[in-house]
Amino acid sequence: MLEIQLDDDTVRLCSNNEDLIWDSEVWQAFPFQLDALAETGKGEIPAVTVKVSNITGEIQQALESADGANGTPVIIRVVNSEVSSPTEAELELEFVLDRTDYDEQWVTFFLTGSNCLSRRIPRGRYLKNFCRFQYGGIECGVSAATVASYPNCGRTRADCETRGNSTRFGGFPAMPGL
Repeated sequence: MLEIQLDDDTVRLCSNNEDLIWDSEVWQAFPFQLDALAETGKGEIPAVTVKVSNITGEIQQALESADGANGTPVIIRVVNSEVSSPTEAELELEFVLDRTDYDEQWVTFFLTGSNCLSRRIPRGRYLKNFCRFQYGGIECGVSAATVASYPNCGRTRADCETRGNSTRFGGFPAMPGL
């Protein structure tokens, strides 16, 4: 199965003779071919090429309306159709659409793995005097009346103390430094 998460819509295709219902979604029977996953052992980001039939022009039209859809998440799933109602995929691989080419017969997707260097690690910020929680959100925990009285918050420990919310302060006051 192939899932392409476009801005307005998610395209769900299955390499099958008839549509499938899996995970409460309809997967449209559509011819596509997967190339082997290219791994070189040189520390490169993995890449795979997927060819989807372009005879009807549906996929090409969806990509053009999404301005090529570069950077779009694409998930390849393998589901055992011999199981009467499979609930989990045997294999699930997540990629990012790097670029596409097309002709009258095929739309070719060039997929790459996500680059871990483009993500913040660690995910959160750990600061001594700055609250990581959104003001008025669930983690912050201030009441609606407090937000009405104090519509803005500088997300500092002093602001939490002013609002009587210092026990829910989202900073790390025990950290050394500023």
